[in-house]
Amino acid sequence: MKKHLLLHILSALLVTAALVLMTGTLGCDSGDRQEQTTTTSVDPADQPAGSEGMASSLPPVSEIDLEKAAFAYDEITRINEDLQQSVQQTQDAEERQKLQLTANEKMVQAAENAGLDFETYNRIMQTVRSDQQMEGLFQQKLKALQ
Repeated sequence: MKKHLLLHILSALLVTAALVLMTGTLGCDSGDRQEQTTTTSVDPADQPAGSEGMASSLPPVSEIDLEKAAFAYDEITRINEDLQQSVQQTQDAEERQKLQLTANEKMVQAAENAGLDFETYNRIMQTVRSDQQMEGLFQQKLKALQ
């Protein structure tokens, strides 16, 4: 399960990087988001050795934003799975590129529909990937969606 989750996170981050390179910027006005006061913090003593740099450089993630990210992740995973099936059935490189662009737009929309701009979604996913405690909380949120 953990490897499966990490593969999907990595895939989403790679798609995001490609989208950022193609479009230049992502996101919505920060005024569109509701301020959250509840945060989930991590005790550095609970982190594995060598993970301090990445996790400590990321801002805390609110419980509500973690739920939103789980909702977006669930939809983005479906979009990515559909994309992979479509790409496998398509021989034309130009058509594959169109499929990728459409999927990227859908992924951004999925994050926004969940109430997050895509940059915030990616930041949360980085935190989940680099922090075992946060990953556990995230997996609980995903299970609650099932």
